[in-house]
Amino acid sequence: MIKPGIMGITLLLMLLCSCNPYVHTTITQKYPTTDYKREIIVLPSETPTSGEYCSIGTLDIGDTGFTINCSYEKVIERAKMEARKAGGDAIKITRHVRPDLWSSCHRITAEILKLESASTKL
Repeated sequence: MIKPGIMGITLLLMLLCSCNPYVHTTITQKYPTTDYKREIIVLPSETPTSGEYCSIGTLDIGDTGFTINCSYEKVIERAKMEARKAGGDAIKITRHVRPDLWSSCHRITAEILKLESASTKL
C-alpha cells in the first residue's frame, strides 16, 4: 500500500516537471558544446543560410498542457540552450505558433545551425 505522503510527493514532482515546455531535439551531426558566453543567433525563417551555415539538427518546443513560463522570450532562451548543447551557433525559426484557444504558450520549430567556418565534427 502506498503511503499518502509518498503519493503527495510523487504528484508534486510530476506537476513541477510538467510545468516546463515540451522539448524534442533531433541532432544529425555531433559537435562540441558551444561556449555559454557566446551568443546564439536567432534567424527568422526568411533568412537565407546556404553557404554560411550548415544544419546540424532540429528542435521542437511545445506545450505539455500544464506548461507555464512559455512566453516567446522563455521559449527562445530554451531553444538557445538546446542549440548550445548540440554545438550550434544559431537557430533558424521555421515555425512559430502564437498562443491561441488551444494553448497559452508560444510554440516553435527551429533548425539548429553551425557556422561553416567553425565546423569541426567530433
